[in-house]
Amino acid sequence: MKYKLVTLLIIASSLFAELSFKEIQSAYNSSYTYEAATKYKIAISSLNKVIKEYPKGYTVNYRLGWLYYLSGNYANSLQHLNTALLTYPYSVEVLNTLNLVNVARLDWDKVESQSMNIFKIDYYNYYANYWYTIALMRQAKYGQAIKISNKMLSVFPSNVIFLVTLAESTYLNGSVADALLIFQSAVILDKDNETAKYYLEKK
Repeated sequence: MKYKLVTLLIIASSLFAELSFKEIQSAYNSSYTYEAATKYKIAISSLNKVIKEYPKGYTVNYRLGWLYYLSGNYANSLQHLNTALLTYPYSVEVLNTLNLVNVARLDWDKVESQSMNIFKIDYYNYYANYWYTIALMRQAKYGQAIKISNKMLSVFPSNVIFLVTLAESTYLNGSVADALLIFQSAVILDKDNETAKYYLEKK
């Protein structure tokens, strides 16, 4: 596995017949620079030569999947992310990015199913559990959202994000007094947490 990764990421000269290592490095560096400036279309075009020479490459497809997601072109993002998965089917970084596309589309059913796929690989994956909890809440599945929040708090006991999802799910599930106590714990750890402040102020 390590050799395979090194081959994909570093030993590029044997894979790119017409591109030197410096050209490949320059293409990636340009894409990072333009991403930081939120010029996503130019960041994408910076990788044109790389994707042309290596259309099934994991790294370039993952990178383009991310950039197309940022640009709002979800169809192209999915295409590149799914191509990346052909090389590394258990890539949690790709699976989590696929979930971000589902979130952007407000497709909460797919967020649920995608999160479950990630749990088979990484049961306590932070991002998958977070978005799974949000998907459950958006569908008024508050009891399940409470269970997932508690699961994550068992390994991240002072995590404000999951304290807030627990409190909000508990509130919306009808246990207002219990929820307010949890919100109080959240603002002790993060005095500026907007969600906690909102619920505490409306009590």
